[in-house]
Amino acid sequence: MGKGNKMAKRRTDGRRRERAVALGVFAAGEPGANARMDELRGLVESAGAAVVGTVTQRSRGPGRRPGPGKLVEVGRTCSDLKADLLVTAHPLSPSDTRAIEEALPCRVVDRTSLILDIFAQRARSREGQLQVELAQDLYRLPRLTGVGAELSRLGGGVGTRGPGEQKLEYDRRRIRERISRLKREIEALRRRRADQRGSRHDREVPLVTMAGYTNAGKSTLFNALCGAKAVARNQMFSTLDPLTRRVQLPGGGTALLSDTVGFITDMPSDLRVAFRATLEEITDSDLILHVVDASDPEAEERMHTVVAELESMGPPGAPVLTVFNKADALGERRGEVLLEAGANAPSAVVSALSGFGVDVLIATMGDCLRAGYWRRHSWPDPSPRLVAAARGMGVPVTVRCDAEGNAVEMEAWVTQAQAARLQPLAEVDER
Repeated sequence: MGKGNKMAKRRTDGRRRERAVALGVFAAGEPGANARMDELRGLVESAGAAVVGTVTQRSRGPGRRPGPGKLVEVGRTCSDLKADLLVTAHPLSPSDTRAIEEALPCRVVDRTSLILDIFAQRARSREGQLQVELAQDLYRLPRLTGVGAELSRLGGGVGTRGPGEQKLEYDRRRIRERISRLKREIEALRRRRADQRGSRHDREVPLVTMAGYTNAGKSTLFNALCGAKAVARNQMFSTLDPLTRRVQLPGGGTALLSDTVGFITDMPSDLRVAFRATLEEITDSDLILHVVDASDPEAEERMHTVVAELESMGPPGAPVLTVFNKADALGERRGEVLLEAGANAPSAVVSALSGFGVDVLIATMGDCLRAGYWRRHSWPDPSPRLVAAARGMGVPVTVRCDAEGNAVEMEAWVTQAQAARLQPLAEVDER
């Protein structure tokens, strides 16, 4: 192995990357197995490990546990490749995890645990860290009996009682207490976020939220739309903590744009529970940008995943604008995707990396907000005070003047509440 390859096996912090073997057990004829394994390898790389081998099995049963013969093969593969861990493409029950781990020379990490590990690495804000800790505790609680040899023997009956049982119950009680405390803290944060969203609506600035499959390019698009410098990497779940910035709309007016955590197929239920406060940002928005990686061969299936996740949060309270991203990587498929985008209303095709289509997307966002958030109102002979008040609200304002430069009509896209605040100024001018 050359020096360059050796360096590639090192993490950015100088430590050796863990070596992982990826395992997928799929039912006979189950579609999407290759895509599932590709996604698993992407998750492992995002977690900081290196995939050194892949093993798959087609099973006639519904379970995801490899058969005895396949387990021997997996153990041999892990030994030959000096693997530190085996990562499975599907969640495992605690009993399946223990059974597989006992037959292997390395640790076993299922898909749920892998995703939780990635979230733990990405969390930076206090809210994100609390939500990850809650999800981890919810995942670990039913698996406590599998931690440590002395605990794995406990099950009640002769030879299993004593200090070990007391320790197990103590650990369970401590985790339950921590879960209760975390839920209280997150609920307080949820109420605070709800109050902040309420104050945004009091200021009558619309909220646009970005949603999409992980690694669809949301952060890069967020930077292109807002001129921000959010971290954008070619890895899964690079954004965990929501970011909110202002975006200027054509013709005047601004909106708040929020970048949120990406979705994934079979999102772990513990993450849904823990990240409810963050996901509410999507459900409470005035417009949702559904960002799709148009260059992904699995784009259609992943679109369905995101739509299903959005629908599971409750009835859609905002219009959805589908954004086909990464147009620069489409190649021959570009015309096909453009036709597909044209069949969806509303939609846009962009390349956040090159800037292609970004201006059109911002204009489309403005059109969607004017159709569903603002309404067109007009006032004849507006005074400078009325015009200044309307512009001070940050809404799209157009003033038509006569040949002498006197304002003869003002047109503004405002909410009903804003129109009500402007009307007294217009009546004063009339008197």
